[in-house]
Amino acid sequence: MKKRRSAVTPLVTVLIIVLIVISAMVVIIKPDKFNIAGQVTALFRGRVEYHLDEVPADELSLRTASVGDLKIGTTMVLVNKDHPLDPYFEPSICEYKDSGVMMSTASVDSYAALSKAVMDNCGEPLYVMSSYRTPEEQQELYEDQGSSEAMPPHCSEHETGLAQDLYFSGFAGKNIIDCPAGKYLTEHAPEYGFIVRYPSFGRMVTGIKYEPWHFRYVGQPHAEIITANGLTFEEYIDGLEYGSFYAYEDYIISRQKGDSLLLPENCTCDISTDNCGGYIITAKKQ
Repeated sequence: MKKRRSAVTPLVTVLIIVLIVISAMVVIIKPDKFNIAGQVTALFRGRVEYHLDEVPADELSLRTASVGDLKIGTTMVLVNKDHPLDPYFEPSICEYKDSGVMMSTASVDSYAALSKAVMDNCGEPLYVMSSYRTPEEQQELYEDQGSSEAMPPHCSEHETGLAQDLYFSGFAGKNIIDCPAGKYLTEHAPEYGFIVRYPSFGRMVTGIKYEPWHFRYVGQPHAEIITANGLTFEEYIDGLEYGSFYAYEDYIISRQKGDSLLLPENCTCDISTDNCGGYIITAKKQ
């Protein structure tokens, strides 16, 4: 009688192959020990597609405005090695509650509201380890820490004042998510316009390892869209096509180029450079 082949051997072989592949990926991408799953996912991630409801321009009531007549902000500015800041970039900076911490005027009120929410819900004060840096300070940090730990000058979000490295007493750096307040912060930051700028799944896109302490202000509704869709900031910006209009709840979002822009009527419009040659318009219906 012919012997039946055992199904165990092929299964064991498959498991061994899977373990070898995962081990190889761990060596290649060198993830933090608590973040292996996120980094392995990143290796297979590829281009991420997300969906926003596109609205034909002829269905909107639009007005034309010259860029030179508009107040152009920096809330949605993309900053990385591929998109450095102009050497003459001058952010609008203010001091946060007489604390000596300097941050973008665009984010300070939202940060105050986020900090209060954390205190009200968790009873823990939120601290800022690092916020705004001048190009000179970024250069000094880059020289001290090297390219593996710091961005070169003009390539760091800290030079915009929109990024804050945050911590709680006894929980800083990678450990920030180990405390209840850190978990609350990460979960609720998008409600106040902040994202985890360098998420666990994003290293292959951002070039930066997981930094759960680094929060970036992008405002609403962008923070909620980015977080809900599991995107990096780069992927979100890349998904907004120039000349298109998108509807999201009470907002109209558009990315445009040129010396004049089409702005939705009966809306409060916030206009930001994207640092890629265009502008992102965030219009909230009145």
